[in-house]
Amino acid sequence: MKQRPNVLFLMSDQHNAGSMSCAGHPNVRTPNLDRVAAAGIRFTRAYCNNPICAPSRASFVTGQYP
Repeated sequence: MKQRPNVLFLMSDQHNAGSMSCAGHPNVRTPNLDRVAAAGIRFTRAYCNNPICAPSRASFVTGQYP
């Protein structure tokens, strides 16, 4: 049987990617997120299709525009 990859998406409210130490923020310490980022893949050029979290997440889950 072919083994499936483990996929984990972390999504947070009112949080931009630049506010993590793994993304280069000089003052914020995020050791747990840094470990997750180091062991996986970071989407450094990802964009959302809506600035409000609920429609953006709905688009992510359904693959449709809000």
